[in-house]
Amino acid sequence: MGFTSRFEDLTWPEVNDAVSKGMIPVLPVGTMEQHGPHLPIKMDRWTATEVVNEAARKHRERLLAMPPVSYGYTTHVMDFPGSITIHHETFIRYVVDILKSLAYHGFKRIIIVNGHGSNVPPLDLAARRAILETDAMVAMTSWWSLAAANPSYMKKWRQSHFPGGCAHACEAETSMALHMDASLVQMDKAKDVEIEVNAVKSKYHWVDLWAAGPVAVTGWTSTYTENGTAGEPSIATKVKGRKLFTEAVKNLIEFSDEFANRKYLPRKDHHVTKPTIPVPG
Repeated sequence: MGFTSRFEDLTWPEVNDAVSKGMIPVLPVGTMEQHGPHLPIKMDRWTATEVVNEAARKHRERLLAMPPVSYGYTTHVMDFPGSITIHHETFIRYVVDILKSLAYHGFKRIIIVNGHGSNVPPLDLAARRAILETDAMVAMTSWWSLAAANPSYMKKWRQSHFPGGCAHACEAETSMALHMDASLVQMDKAKDVEIEVNAVKSKYHWVDLWAAGPVAVTGWTSTYTENGTAGEPSIATKVKGRKLFTEAVKNLIEFSDEFANRKYLPRKDHHVTKPTIPVPG
């Protein structure tokens, strides 16, 4: 096998080699969704893909960057032009088919790196289904979760208020975009917005990229933000973006080694009378 870090550049014999070496495919998943008047609609696909590609480039003996899933579940944002949504059932089945195809070819460890908040519930179900329906283990994370694996790291870059300063098209995402390609960021149009969800100061319902209140009420985006922004993009910087990006890549690499070497216990059926039908669901 050559030295490529990209799954799509392999030949089929090289796929066999990658399986034999115990390599881990990493699937970036995003969506096409509005990100305020200052960021491109590709943000969620862009961030996940760039983090995965860089981690695979740096750790090519372990990781294979998969082509990204560019569209996701974003129905609640359809009041803003440019957003493209996939029905959650279609989305789950599509991702499950990708994961099961990889498992069928022999990959027994697979990682999903997500870039879109509302993809989290369906991707969690997709990963669970793939584990239960194959003999592979699938890990699912989001790039911002990777960047916050060490909670104290947040203090090294974040200046926006908590909760809410980092929510959507915010300090964090805008900083990431400035790091990846500042020419695509229109900072003169970046406007800080405290969304209605956070403005009411409820102890039960509030939203931030790195946390949320104990109660979720997820509805149409247009009901709580006028321009699609949620947070403080005005204080975003390229330096902050580099810190976030570097930390996410580093932690993805570290986790991949742990994941590759971890031993999972086999399934054990505790029925005295053996079931006579397939597992429900």
